Amino acid sequence: MHSAQSMPTAYPHLLANSVGRRFDLLAFGDPVLDIVLDAAVMPAPGGKVVGRLRGAWGGGTTANAACAAARLGLASGIFGGVGDDVHASVLHQSLAHFGVDRSCLISVQGVPSALAITMLMPGGEKSIIYLPMPAMPTDGIRLDAALSAARIVYAMPYDLDELTQLSKLARSHGTLVAIDLEPAVAPDPQAMRARAALADIVFFNEAGFVAGTSAAPGDAAMRSVLELGPALVAVTCGAAGAMAIGRSAAAIEYATQAAYPVEVVDTTGAGDTFNAAFLSAMLRGLDLAAALQFGCAAASCTVAAMGARTGLPDRAQVERIVQQAQSGEYMKANPR
Repeated sequence: MHSAQSMPTAYPHLLANSVGRRFDLLAFGDPVLDIVLDAAVMPAPGGKVVGRLRGAWGGGTTANAACAAARLGLASGIFGGVGDDVHASVLHQSLAHFGVDRSCLISVQGVPSALAITMLMPGGEKSIIYLPMPAMPTDGIRLDAALSAARIVYAMPYDLDELTQLSKLARSHGTLVAIDLEPAVAPDPQAMRARAALADIVFFNEAGFVAGTSAAPGDAAMRSVLELGPALVAVTCGAAGAMAIGRSAAAIEYATQAAYPVEVVDTTGAGDTFNAAFLSAMLRGLDLAAALQFGCAAASCTVAAMGARTGLPDRAQVERIVQQAQSGEYMKANPR
């Protein structure tokens, strides 16, 4: 993969100290085996429904973002662990397939790899049961070395103490901290504020933003998150598209982007793809509006295929979608 070396025109102050590093994006977190089932409806408590196995793939929110970033041309790596079970080889193979550097991925003896069971409803919506690897202390020396080689570290911070350590080490090297806050990660404003204050870039899905702010996403509500310390805040809203706000060296700017219409097959990993594509665009010098376009276009490819990584696009494919949308060709081929 080729490292993205160009400086963002709108946010050069964020990345001035990290050009030329080994990783454009270092995903922090354990890869997860995704087992995907079809179900017509969710079972009621104590009930049962007939389902169908759709498949098992490499997954995990941060690992998905690493794969998406690598597919888009970034130098991408992952810091985390897998167990010593049969799933570990599947996880390694999937990461290798997309060109993700696994030199910071360790094997932990005596424990199972992380697992997620996804129940997919008609229309592509999903419910997930997540079984993480057992918690264990992070090797600070190994993490410090990895962060010194990264421009951006990307995490889904369930553990606040772990994020505190990550943020402190990253900032000592001028490495940006990007985090994804879902409702399970930050279920209330207190949890959100504590995490957002430790990050430079904060991503939410709509449910995560409402849980973390008690408000619908929009300019004013997103400014309140920006005031906690991040330089960039982005919110994905599914079929409604996405919005972002950023504090550049000159001013605060806000932008929105409609979703690209596509037949939805599976929404798994769409947010991970958006986040990776948004970061890719920012690293390449695109402004906030263009980064939103690029992120939404990339996510439209993911939701059109089964599994989080099956439809991951390359940069040329995403740029083609954006260009077609700007010329009107995309809407002709994909009417709402």
